[in-house]
Amino acid sequence: MVDALVATMHWISSHSAAQIASKMPPSYVSNGLTTRADYISALAKDKAQFLPDGIMPASGPQAVLATDKTAGKVTGPVTLATTYTNSFAIQANKLEGFMK
Repeated sequence: MVDALVATMHWISSHSAAQIASKMPPSYVSNGLTTRADYISALAKDKAQFLPDGIMPASGPQAVLATDKTAGKVTGPVTLATTYTNSFAIQANKLEGFMK
């Protein structure tokens, strides 16, 4: 699963929002909530949220924890080092030929 996600992240980073939209189901990019043009515009502005290699930056876990605390989803202590790992994404990048 991680291999597919990493390959997808690399694909997203190397294609335009319009190219991505052309691969999506038509009803996803144009429906009662959005038009195709609006979908493409929003994706072009927000595409950077998809990290090309799927590897969480060092500041990522703390940012996620802070958001979850603000939302009231975390009320107790959390040891970040035991809650995430990049090892699967690193292995997937190697398997897909993106990293040695």
